[in-house]
Amino acid sequence: MAETMEVPVSLLKKIAEAARAFEELEDELEDYLLASDSELITGLRQARADHVSGKVRPLSDLKAEHCTE
Repeated sequence: MAETMEVPVSLLKKIAEAARAFEELEDELEDYLLASDSELITGLRQARADHVSGKVRPLSDLKAEHCTE
């Protein structure tokens, strides 16, 4: 049979605080890495320019062309 153990609330709060800090760090790192990817930025700029100029296709056409379902 499993035994239970008491954990101080202060310790649980510290663990939760560390988890929040790590999550924020992970988000910041992801943003930095994406912003530093020149190929991604170039592709996004081209996609935006295509969208603004009307070079778009309906999603239903893309699904019909690329999806098996």
